[in-house]
Amino acid sequence: MIFYVYQYIREDGSPYYIGMGHANRINDGHKGVEVPKDPSRKLFIQTNMLEIDALRLERQLTEKYGLIRNGTGILENKIHGGHASPRGMLGKKQKEESKLKISLGNTGKIRTEKHRENYRKPKSPEHAEKIRQANLGRKDDRGIKISATKKGVPWTQARRDAQIKVKI
Repeated sequence: MIFYVYQYIREDGSPYYIGMGHANRINDGHKGVEVPKDPSRKLFIQTNMLEIDALRLERQLTEKYGLIRNGTGILENKIHGGHASPRGMLGKKQKEESKLKISLGNTGKIRTEKHRENYRKPKSPEHAEKIRQANLGRKDDRGIKISATKKGVPWTQARRDAQIKVKI
């Protein structure tokens, strides 16, 4: 799939939103950010990109211009880019090729001592209790829900083959 990085610009020519997408994402709505009606204020920064490259460029540009919400810049983005994917890959298993690209992208990044301290910092007792309370009473019933959706569905050869691969 081909991805791109785009920006919405103000009348003075400065960007106010930077995003990445594919297909018609540049024209889709964003929560809390007005999509310009004037096509000349919607610009493609770079096109024909791999997803990982588009995410990286989006992140670089949002860090360069900064965010209004945290007082570091001029963009109306809620967070720095490069976290999510239009196809919803966040939290899903990555292919080995993607893992390698991410690893190569992180190679040589300089992490300050302050960064390293934050990685090691334990959760406060209040934070741990808040997480515990949020998880109380929660059941892991995903398997039951998946099973229920398959009830009464005839087994095709493709489904049998897929089931066999899972067990191997």
